[in-house]
Amino acid sequence: MTLKDKINKICKDNTTLHGFASIEDYQNYVSDDLKGYSHAIVIGIKIPDEIMENIITFEGELEYRDAYTRINNKLNGITKKLEEIIKNEGFKAKSVNASYILPDGKLHGELSHKMIANLAGLGWIGKSCLLITPQYGPRIRWATVLTEYNLEVKNNPTSPQCSTCRLCVDICPSHAFNDVEFRPEDPRSVRYDAFKCSGYFDKLEKMKRPRLCGLCVKVCPWGTGNRKTKI
Repeated sequence: MTLKDKINKICKDNTTLHGFASIEDYQNYVSDDLKGYSHAIVIGIKIPDEIMENIITFEGELEYRDAYTRINNKLNGITKKLEEIIKNEGFKAKSVNASYILPDGKLHGELSHKMIANLAGLGWIGKSCLLITPQYGPRIRWATVLTEYNLEVKNNPTSPQCSTCRLCVDICPSHAFNDVEFRPEDPRSVRYDAFKCSGYFDKLEKMKRPRLCGLCVKVCPWGTGNRKTKI
């Protein structure tokens, strides 16, 4: 069994979706500390539909927070395992946690998991700045492993499919989305104001509510046919 076969097996056995991408020409997608890796493995785990459909209640918000944390922890465990296996074969590798905000005040992470998933052909960047998959919409949490191991992959980024839909734009309580489809040359701020979103989370926190929203995830119509509970 090749190293790539081992990676595929771990991903298929433990995740909802996974893919590979070449990132040599996309070093702007990662922070300075993570530059120099040529390939990426991106993995995703679906958030249960019954949890997403119930986030409009306080109890549902708590369940969403717990599921969010639980899935992130599982993703982080899988990426650590993949990192270890790749290193044991003599290649450099670095796991990147599912959710971590750099302390530079810019409200961004070490790496854009969503951008990597887009390069891998798993979906497109929606007007919500979430990765929209055809099968499950945006109801997926992501994590990534960077490596120098040549995964022998050709990038196949998915083009935006949101068209005139603006459900996420209209439902956002902080009015953070600008109804603009993704273009790789545009900065995030063209589509999304992360500071408006963070400000809304601050208000939730003051009300003793979880620092999460998820309405843009819930309302997206993509993946409806695969849901146990329909919108």
